[in-house]
Amino acid sequence: MPRHPRTDAWSGGRWKWLRWLSCAVALAVSGSSVFAQLVIDPGDEEQSVENVIPGGAFGAPEPSEDAVVESIPAPETSLSAETSLSAETSLSAETSLSVEPSLSTEEIREEIDRAVEARLGGIPRPRYIPATDLAPPRGLLLYKDAPRSGDFPFAAALGGYMQLRWLEFARGATTWTDSRGVVRPINNINTINLNRFLISFTGHVVDERLIYNFAFFGTSDGGARSGVVPIGMAGWKFSEAATLGAGVTQVPGSREWLSASPWNLGVDRSMANTFFRPGFSPGAAAVGSLLDNTVHYQAGVWNAIDGGTSGVLRRGTSMAWAGNTWWEPLSPFGFGYGDMEQHEEAAIRLGTSGVYGRTYALGVLGLNPEDTIVRLSDGTALALPGALGPGSRVEQFQYHLATVDAGWKYRGWAANFEYYFRTLNGFQGTGPFVRSSIFDHGGQGYLSWCFVPRTYEVYARSSVVTGPYGTGQEYGGGFNWYVNQSRQGRFTLEALHMNRNPAQNILYPYRAGSTGTAIQTQFMVAF
Repeated sequence: MPRHPRTDAWSGGRWKWLRWLSCAVALAVSGSSVFAQLVIDPGDEEQSVENVIPGGAFGAPEPSEDAVVESIPAPETSLSAETSLSAETSLSAETSLSVEPSLSTEEIREEIDRAVEARLGGIPRPRYIPATDLAPPRGLLLYKDAPRSGDFPFAAALGGYMQLRWLEFARGATTWTDSRGVVRPINNINTINLNRFLISFTGHVVDERLIYNFAFFGTSDGGARSGVVPIGMAGWKFSEAATLGAGVTQVPGSREWLSASPWNLGVDRSMANTFFRPGFSPGAAAVGSLLDNTVHYQAGVWNAIDGGTSGVLRRGTSMAWAGNTWWEPLSPFGFGYGDMEQHEEAAIRLGTSGVYGRTYALGVLGLNPEDTIVRLSDGTALALPGALGPGSRVEQFQYHLATVDAGWKYRGWAANFEYYFRTLNGFQGTGPFVRSSIFDHGGQGYLSWCFVPRTYEVYARSSVVTGPYGTGQEYGGGFNWYVNQSRQGRFTLEALHMNRNPAQNILYPYRAGSTGTAIQTQFMVAF
């Protein structure tokens, strides 16, 4: 049979294959010698880590266009005729591959570790930004772009708080009677709960002016019915003077309502504030600061005064309008009602709020635990049948609220006051109504002294609500311990007596119509 010529790697003969192998070995020997001189030469103390770890490794940025990159020519190689042509000459591993190392194996590893650490040092890492004397904590900054490096504009920070509370309520009466003549029981309370928790994400995306704030908010107070609700907003920050955004936010109806829960002076907000204030609702708002950050404002339009149930299926098309403004003429007031920061110069805050809205009378709360039901001054829910007379039932009404407030801080002492004026009218539903308009008013006040700077604080508090259906009061006081001299960890013990309380909310110690004493122990942590 005829023999076919071979077409594989041996077709040129075994000796050609050996010549290729000898060339590869010689190139490897020469290349490793050059690498040893360029990278691990112990005499080169100025060697840059960029020459040890190639550019772009471990996600590090590539050199900029202005950087000067040194070009290293390929090493020259020469093969003797004897080496390249003689197939019988074997290459000695000892003579051909032996290169005297300049560094030990341990020293090479240390050099590489230092280079890797230097490269990783340029990668953004999470860092925590705590509270200051004038601003709440920004939280754990997970990522922030570096504009000079041409990064995509994006930033994200994680924050939130937890409020652990033990509430004991000892009733001073066994029953109360509402405006319809219905006798209702007053119960004792003894419960430990995760009263509030919030996890938030804040930052910007696409542009540093396109900001967002998104959070999950909830409580364990409702037991199996407890829910977690989304709140927050997104908007465009034109400047410090104006940010325009939309989302689910607080309707700005009072000063104490806008003070976030972690920074309350006592265990929680006052009875008067709980009775008068609006709640959360979807809407759009503008916020900002003017005149060298001495004048601040919030204003906008929302679905309702308490829009927890006012989604796209809500009844009607009416909206709620609200605004809040305050002035700090002497020095920055800071956050919270107390002066644990020990202002060396007196700080004063003067403010006012206003809310108007035509709203539906809610008989059932939404999922947001901060939702409230509008009540008469004896605690009767306005939406109940017969609340404004036998056979009557209010379905819709107009809500008007105005408030004024003042605050003062100086060297650990602080005093804060707010007064509320509320009118309900324009009732629609099943009549007749015994009243065409209802005017209620009341106020709250706090006095505190941080007697050990940034650590121990005592306070007294009181509030009152009065109207055509009765008057309710509360008074008490407590003690704050600021852990490690920070507002971000606070232990509070408080005693509060109430008489014919007209307010009610599951997050607060208030139950409509109740008389008695509440003892509350609380630990608050904010991050």
